[in-house]
Amino acid sequence: MKSYSCYLHFRKDQRFKAQERALVFLPLDPQDLPYHIVDICEGGLSFRYLGNKIKTSEIPPISLYYEYELIVEDLPVKEVFDYQLHDDIVPIRRKSLCFESLSMEQHHRLSLFIERFTKPPLDRQIH
Repeated sequence: MKSYSCYLHFRKDQRFKAQERALVFLPLDPQDLPYHIVDICEGGLSFRYLGNKIKTSEIPPISLYYEYELIVEDLPVKEVFDYQLHDDIVPIRRKSLCFESLSMEQHHRLSLFIERFTKPPLDRQIH
């Protein structure tokens, strides 16, 4: 019998589902709008977007918002993956980014963002 344990992926940080108005801004074009964050952790985040794959060789630093309020800015990131979720008239895609070297202030503000703008994990009891 073949073991699939080698295929299991373990995350260093627990991911949290983002609240609906948690946004990430990826400044590739001056007319770009922020994207909805799917989930986030201390190590990175993923977001969904519509249209063709965002083609970038280097991703500029991102900013995190809740509604219109800027919470954390200029977070250095690197792309982990980008794949298509649905193939409709306009494709729906998901991109995952990992955070690179953060300053202490950025790390602190990222922690506050996660604490304030995510939903409790499913495996944690709510009191």
